[in-house]
Amino acid sequence: MNADIETLKMGIKHLPPTARKRAERALGIATPETEHKVFVYGTLLSNECNCHRAPRARRQNAWTLGTLHDTGYGFPAIVLKGRTRIVGEVLTVDDDAFRSMDRLEGYPNYYRREQRQVHLVGGGSVLAWVYVMNRLPEGAKVIESGDWRKYRRGE
Repeated sequence: MNADIETLKMGIKHLPPTARKRAERALGIATPETEHKVFVYGTLLSNECNCHRAPRARRQNAWTLGTLHDTGYGFPAIVLKGRTRIVGEVLTVDDDAFRSMDRLEGYPNYYRREQRQVHLVGGGSVLAWVYVMNRLPEGAKVIESGDWRKYRRGE
């Protein structure tokens, strides 16, 4: 029976959180509030302007490889191709915070989510969601350091 439930959950995993919860309830496989791991690299970082979107998040310093861009709109975007170490945090959040982050990121129209292995500072790695902009704005600049905070400070 557990294998059947896991198969059903995998089949609806791609749905946005609200739709996924509705589907789980309709299928009779609803679970209590779950946790989500999300790699953040810009305004959702601790002490940045949108960190309040995940007020109860557990945060771990982390990094992944890719290319970080300044969109020109006051927030960055990541491309998961490239060899630059992107500095960020892994947030462990509940469903409410995950939905709030989805709204902020304009998911799925403006940003999509992709799962990937993210490296934790101090060792180990975790599978985490990463928000990836669907289409970079024309003229988006590469942030060579891979660190949004340093870039904003002019370092």
